[in-house]
Amino acid sequence: MNAPVHLADDPARRRGALRRLLETRGVVGGHRAAHVTVRLLAADDTRLVGSYLPSRGGDVAVLLLHGFAANRRKPAYARLADGLASRLPVLALDLRGHGDSGGWSTFGDQEARDVAAGVTCLQRLGHHRVVAMGLSMGATAAIHAASIGVQVSGLVVVSGTARFRSVPETDATRRLKRVWDSPTQRTALRLGLGVRLAGPDHWGRPPHPVEMLSRVRSPVLVVHGEDDAYFPASDAEELVAAAGGSATLWREPAGFGHAEDGLSDSFIGALREAVVVGARDSRFPPRA
Repeated sequence: MNAPVHLADDPARRRGALRRLLETRGVVGGHRAAHVTVRLLAADDTRLVGSYLPSRGGDVAVLLLHGFAANRRKPAYARLADGLASRLPVLALDLRGHGDSGGWSTFGDQEARDVAAGVTCLQRLGHHRVVAMGLSMGATAAIHAASIGVQVSGLVVVSGTARFRSVPETDATRRLKRVWDSPTQRTALRLGLGVRLAGPDHWGRPPHPVEMLSRVRSPVLVVHGEDDAYFPASDAEELVAAAGGSATLWREPAGFGHAEDGLSDSFIGALREAVVVGARDSRFPPRA
């Protein structure tokens, strides 16, 4: 889920409608760092595609999970993967219904299986400790997977929701719910942006993320912008409280926005170092 860009130092602020369309469809963008394409199969036989950025090796790696209506090649996410890969191996995955992967998006419900497949892939590549980093919908998928036993060494939750609300609280989530509820608008989304969104009948009604996170024992880093247009900053506080003493909160000031909006070079650098420290100390550091 992607709110309007607020960062003055992000060139994406100047992109036009056609550019945004091409980015969402994965036509433009991609990694500058060395990478290979990997193909995975989730437990329900959904075909998944990702990019593996090997970096300089090591047993700690990052599984990168994008937000709704995005993909691994979208410039902001590709830049995040490239920045992390300067010190950490990364598997950037197209979640189901997005990019080159098959299946249908369920807003982080069935995507837990995608996370499990990504973690297994990294482990088979020799990375025995995997940090799952999810943004918005990807954050929900990461929390969901960890809560049902997928073995991660840490969670990074950026712009995640704490609760599934039957009555959306923001204009952005109200617009998204209208698309979700309407077969016609879901078809338009698929034809226009290439995003295959399953309807409400295919959503399995998982527990709220705060309930799921209370079952996770891995260290957690929660990142949330004060001006998030989708989920209020209080959601971050709820997530931290649910995780207990294992959680660290980064509250980003106005200008951070939601998910990919906040991916400036300086933030990516801070996030990369936090993952390195968190893997070493089993706790993520406070924001510098």
